[in-house]
Amino acid sequence: MKSIFLANLSEVALPLVHLLSKKRADDEIYEDHALCDRFLFQDQDDCLLITPFPIDPEFKFDSCNMLRLQNVVNLYPSQIQSSLCEAVLSDEKVLSVLLETIRKNPGISIRSYVSSPQFLAVIDFLKSNDLLFLTPEMPNEESRWTTSFFDSKAGFRQTVPFMEHFPKMPLGAICKNESEIIGWALFFLRKHKGFVLKANDGLAGAGLKIIKHEDVLLSGAKVYIRKVLQEEPWFTKGLTVVEEYIPPHMKVCGGAPNIELRADGKNVSVLYTCGMRITKDGVFKGVEIGREAVPKKIDGPLRKAGDGFGNYIRNLGYQGFFEIDWVLGMQGELMPIEANLRRTGGTHVYELAKRLLGENFAQKYYVAATNIQRSDRLKSKTYEQIKDILSPVLFPLLNKKEGVVITCLSYLTKGNIGYAVIAPSRKRAELIEKKFLQMI
Repeated sequence: MKSIFLANLSEVALPLVHLLSKKRADDEIYEDHALCDRFLFQDQDDCLLITPFPIDPEFKFDSCNMLRLQNVVNLYPSQIQSSLCEAVLSDEKVLSVLLETIRKNPGISIRSYVSSPQFLAVIDFLKSNDLLFLTPEMPNEESRWTTSFFDSKAGFRQTVPFMEHFPKMPLGAICKNESEIIGWALFFLRKHKGFVLKANDGLAGAGLKIIKHEDVLLSGAKVYIRKVLQEEPWFTKGLTVVEEYIPPHMKVCGGAPNIELRADGKNVSVLYTCGMRITKDGVFKGVEIGREAVPKKIDGPLRKAGDGFGNYIRNLGYQGFFEIDWVLGMQGELMPIEANLRRTGGTHVYELAKRLLGENFAQKYYVAATNIQRSDRLKSKTYEQIKDILSPVLFPLLNKKEGVVITCLSYLTKGNIGYAVIAPSRKRAELIEKKFLQMI
């Protein structure tokens, strides 16, 4: 066994979910747990993959066979609440397997979705048992603070003005109470095209509110904003960034270009640039990578800025994956808006494509992915039935390197499926995806 991966996606949301109603919190945690199927595609063979829920064995077999992964063992706790890492430490069977795996494989690498406090607690526990292992995607001991600081909206906004090679951010401010939030929001409504509220620890659309100039009458704006703050408690329970709304150029990168990178002790490597699939409310759905996805005039500035930011946080001791989200305005203005210091909703798409298509896949293929797609037709179906229904579009379609890859099956308990579409061109991918969506 060469590696251990903890699929602790939900732990990113924990600073936010305690502010929600119980139902909303439970829904958010369940969604994050159910999306962990996608870590089958995290490009590590000979791996112990620890997930919140068991992955369907037949889906796992087919996925590993397609990816030529010979030894992926799925381990999961008997009970799960909000944190996978906490469940691991409290489950005697899982913990026993984890400890035995490390003892039998000294120097094994331990990875996770995010270096959360809960993951760090697991690492500290393992160190206390004098076990030998590596953590190549975790900040060093003195630099654990970098993950939460630069991952936060306020931390990123404080940092960017001092960075070289960075275009300016949208105008905005870090607010600490309701009065400041309302003041800045009214300013942006009067002087700009609207505003965006961002809870400091928000993610993937949770803790985000976009209010455009046309959404509210200026005369009643203060009452409207106060109501929003009452309905969304995260905005007044901690720091909130308020920034001007930049109408996105939806025809280029979906108006939301992105770059993902990885830092180690010596270097910063660009993994990919992409366009993000974002709803009108700012909720992240997936990515588009490869040929025809990101124009060169955007790709270049993203890489230059990403390298600068990456070396800055690397010098502070950060190690692991990170990405920078951007907005592309209607006049072509490219502005950074936030960073996420972890794997993302696009990492598995990149690693899937790299494994199936080769290191240089982005020069020859277009890959589009959606992590959560509603499908009432497939909700009650078994995996074998789903394969039969989707056989006309599944990868490898007509024995070519194109077609649909199912990336998430567990969330079908709530009627949602995850997928990626691979094709030699955007046009071909759009045709395949259209047929797939009609079928489901």
